[in-house]
Amino acid sequence: MSKISDIKEKIKFIADPITKISFLEGDSIKHVGIDDENNTVMFVIEVSEKTPDVMKELTREIAKVVKIEMGFSGIKIDFVEKKSDKKGPRTILIASGKGGVGKSTVTANLAYALMRMGKRVAIIDADVYGANMPKILGATEHQLLGNQDGKIYPFERDGIQMVSTEYLVEKNRALLLRGPMLNKVLKLFFEDTLWVGEIDYFLVDLPPGTGDIMLDMRTFNKDAKMVLVTTPQENASHIAIKAGYAAKDLGHDIIGVVENMSYYEVNGDKHYIFGQGGGKEVADELMVEVLAELPIVPGKSSIYKETDVPGMLYLNLARKLIKLV
Repeated sequence: MSKISDIKEKIKFIADPITKISFLEGDSIKHVGIDDENNTVMFVIEVSEKTPDVMKELTREIAKVVKIEMGFSGIKIDFVEKKSDKKGPRTILIASGKGGVGKSTVTANLAYALMRMGKRVAIIDADVYGANMPKILGATEHQLLGNQDGKIYPFERDGIQMVSTEYLVEKNRALLLRGPMLNKVLKLFFEDTLWVGEIDYFLVDLPPGTGDIMLDMRTFNKDAKMVLVTTPQENASHIAIKAGYAAKDLGHDIIGVVENMSYYEVNGDKHYIFGQGGGKEVADELMVEVLAELPIVPGKSSIYKETDVPGMLYLNLARKLIKLV
């Protein structure tokens, strides 16, 4: 029997803490690999719910077998949540480890790419400390309107609907809230916004790092998928890895990495101003794929045409995400 087969055999009766169904019964062991150099075993395990308690308990049970009984030095587990059969809008969280990596620009252009593919898209600008979506979409003068029931109407441009925390404060001010009050903001956007028609995709522009907003997101949509944005620069990728692990610990399902500002192209030659390999480093560490490497493009407009090279790259990114979510 091979080492991998032996590992699968020894952990097959570990059960999901919520459903009490064993890995064997639930076909929950999706991948097992061995890093011989570091004497580490890598797993992809499917669970009913990606909560911190579930992941902690299963990690402990697997470690007992793999580290204590079998003598491996370490384990690395990527938990994936069992897909739901229910239909409805898909939610994609756009996150980053630090600010300044172009997360909001990626969100906006992804929204346009999905719209150009015939999808109905809404953006929730939840970056409470640096909301930038109204600026990108040319909606800084928009006034937030609501009805007598306390529900609000979204801004709409080119068929894309959007709400933003910028509309909840005075111009050029940040939203200085924490904890329960931030939860109320999310509730306003997710439950009390009068979206027009049926939405196919919600794109949520999260604040950088791992704060209260990321903690609360699973309360409103536990089926959401997360995309992590970084640049090739070493410091950015280092922080992105930390944010990715924190997101995983909170139960978020990271499906890929977007490397923004990858290169600057002149006459067909690519110049790697911020270095190379940062996105791949993040993706490899988190056991996901690099979904796109996006170039630096000078210009006043943040929204690319579908005939522009970046616009075509975003269309390709949108196609990948549609398959993944």
